[in-house]
Amino acid sequence: MDFSAHLQRLAQLLAAEREEERRRFAEARDRLSVAEREARGMLLADVEAVEESGLAGRALVAFGKPGGGTVPVGGARIGVGSPVRLSRRREPSPDAPEGVVARRTRGRVSVLFDEPPPDWVTDGRVLVELEASPVTWERLSGGLARMAESREGRRWHGPLSGAAPRLGAAPPGPPAASLNPEQRRALELAERSLDLSLVHGPPGTGKTTVLVELVRRAAARGEPVLACAPSNLAVDNLVERLAAAGVDGVRVGHPARVLPSVLSATLEARVEDHEAARIAAGLVREALDLRRDARKRKQRRGPGRFSEAREAERQARALLAEARALEARAEAEVLSRAPVVLATLTGLDGPALAGRRFALAVVDEATQAVEPAAYLALLRADRAVLAGDHLQLPPTVLSARAAEGGLGTSLFERLAGLWGEAAMVTLLEQHRMNEAIMRFPSEALYQGRLRAHPAVAHHAIDGAPLELLDTSGRGFEEETPEGSDSKANPGEAELAAAEVERILAAGVAPGDVAVIAPYDGQVQRLRALLAARCDQGLEVDTVDGFQGREKEAVVVSLTRANEAGEVGFLSDVRRMNVALTRARKKLVVVGDGATVARHPFYEAFVRHAQETGAWRSAWERA
Repeated sequence: MDFSAHLQRLAQLLAAEREEERRRFAEARDRLSVAEREARGMLLADVEAVEESGLAGRALVAFGKPGGGTVPVGGARIGVGSPVRLSRRREPSPDAPEGVVARRTRGRVSVLFDEPPPDWVTDGRVLVELEASPVTWERLSGGLARMAESREGRRWHGPLSGAAPRLGAAPPGPPAASLNPEQRRALELAERSLDLSLVHGPPGTGKTTVLVELVRRAAARGEPVLACAPSNLAVDNLVERLAAAGVDGVRVGHPARVLPSVLSATLEARVEDHEAARIAAGLVREALDLRRDARKRKQRRGPGRFSEAREAERQARALLAEARALEARAEAEVLSRAPVVLATLTGLDGPALAGRRFALAVVDEATQAVEPAAYLALLRADRAVLAGDHLQLPPTVLSARAAEGGLGTSLFERLAGLWGEAAMVTLLEQHRMNEAIMRFPSEALYQGRLRAHPAVAHHAIDGAPLELLDTSGRGFEEETPEGSDSKANPGEAELAAAEVERILAAGVAPGDVAVIAPYDGQVQRLRALLAARCDQGLEVDTVDGFQGREKEAVVVSLTRANEAGEVGFLSDVRRMNVALTRARKKLVVVGDGATVARHPFYEAFVRHAQETGAWRSAWERA
């Protein structure tokens, strides 16, 4: 292939995707009222600061509804890690600060600011609005340019054009006795590869297990390793898995986007004991004191109070700048000693990792990354291993033009099509699902090749590991919630909620149960119905939010029910592959068979459920 032309086409598709995101945000701001944007989850209106504190050297402000009211469920799109902008409802805000959501509860949303926000942010009611950040696009475009022009990029042109992968001798080391045959083959291929190899991991087959063993061995040989993934959740999973294997990793990324369980592994936490960082922390405290003093001065009467306040603010900002410089020095020293560095793909181009290179880069969930994102890892490494499953969720692409042009095809999927088994090993033994739950996805998508490990093949909560509750004839019709372009099905949501209660009554803990729906409108309705259970640990989320995760029991609400038999994006069966493979011991699928079975995949699923005794009429639950 003409790789230069391929890079140019990717640049055009990225530009189309960025423009589509801009257009959607601009259209929402221009066309929708504040109330409608809040209903769509793009904004939290009229919240006020209820607490000010700090996190990792930054200002943290918690916002809530006046009087302690509940923050609207509809704002769930503004979640931990979301970039947001603060503004006033009626007055223009030229100094409107941007931040990142650090925490979210039913009553509060906490925003982390790199610098203390203006006084008006903490003195009155404000709007917290979801932002389209340009940083991701700038980094992806920069990666494309480096892949085209730099020495580090040009060395990858052969493998990325489909040239036969190069293999060498495997490094010395004991055999991996804990791995199954396919996992050992994948590990051997990855260690012999001189440039790039692939680990194809269908659901529950342990692709991350292979990556962890690969990283552990490389780190033991003294090779600097970069471990990354498209999402923060997948990176945090790598941090936890490596720690369990005795591998010390440093997690690079904004503290607001990191799970609480891995905060101790973050770069910020690791530099706390560094002398430069201790000095920086003192400067931050002094700066915050100055800022509070400036606010008090403005409230006093008498001449000069505003000039004194401005001088105090100036001093505070200077102290914060000095603190950041000291922190950067401490960070560089910590990273230079780290055997493994972990970050999201787009986080690799942040200032912390500037100029750093690695002997090996591993990318987990690589099939969820657009191709230019994977380049950001390759550009920093001598060799790389991509792990994923192109039969599960693809990269998210908003622009129809970009999707049609192939931006939704990951680098993993493209190379798998070019190389096949020459540079890819498919894992076949899954360690998650009861055999009855595994059987249909295996037959429909993996040529029936998957096998259940004996330890999980028959584990169950009750005598029905798989159930399909067919709502045909119950009158449960889908609807489009007001102010939304999503879908919901109130009757089906109530039935799904009742199934959750049946599972909990069987002794399953709420934290071991998940409810999954393909549409955000249905997710919001389910969260409202199950709010008390959510407080106890039950998780309700979209299909996309559960890739790479598992629960003891899962209830799936298909949502669609209409006379035309329209299934919308359920027609992308990769999405349903994810939904059907999250459960370990119990899977309940609730849906209108008369609607969904007009699609061949769901028709086959309904037939499979009937043939195996898993089909139930929803009238049985009436």
